[in-house]
Amino acid sequence: MPDNDNLKKLLEEGEEIRWSGSPQPYGLFDETHKILTLLSLFWAVTWGVILIGGYYAFAVSRALEIKTSVMIFCAAVPLLLAWSPWRDKNSIKKLQYAITDKKVVVFSSEGIKECVLPITNIDAMRIERIERIQQTQRIEKNEKNEKNGKNEKNEKASNGTCHIRFGSSTFKASAKKLLTLATRGEYEIASDTKNYTGLVFYNVSASDGDEICDFLKPYVTIESNVR
Repeated sequence: MPDNDNLKKLLEEGEEIRWSGSPQPYGLFDETHKILTLLSLFWAVTWGVILIGGYYAFAVSRALEIKTSVMIFCAAVPLLLAWSPWRDKNSIKKLQYAITDKKVVVFSSEGIKECVLPITNIDAMRIERIERIQQTQRIEKNEKNEKNGKNEKNEKASNGTCHIRFGSSTFKASAKKLLTLATRGEYEIASDTKNYTGLVFYNVSASDGDEICDFLKPYVTIESNVR
């Protein structure tokens, strides 16, 4: 559950919390995230070969001394790329969400940052329901195992999870950029102040998504689709 002390600091006098929650845990190699994880690993290996192999071939061809500092730099770049999915997951895990009668809030459990978007500034909203297909496959496999007399069980289906995009400025974001928007939001800077135009609730439970939609339906145009 969200840290109420950090959340209360963001509330105006008389403002009421309508909903609060946190992202659901996810696996880097589940059906939703494994492509992003594998792409990161692919680019890590690719850049590792290009940088390390390229520098080594260049140094050898010109009889130059191979410098350890350059090799470390060449190795650091692919390592950072390979680590990025785990870094993103850790950042998402620390996020907390809230909706009040006045605004949508994304903030960190460590109290480091907060992103605030007034409900009156949300021009549109999109809810993306995910994992439905995975759950259907689990059910079908369970039924098949039962018919075959096998005791093997797969994870029971739930209502799934969803991503919620607040503000049309977030609608075009790719799956990779969605992770970035989930932690920093979409904003414009005016007079050294961040004016948020879009926020993302990443991987919340589908039941929470329904509750959020029910509350915001009178105020915001809502689109819905299934991944």
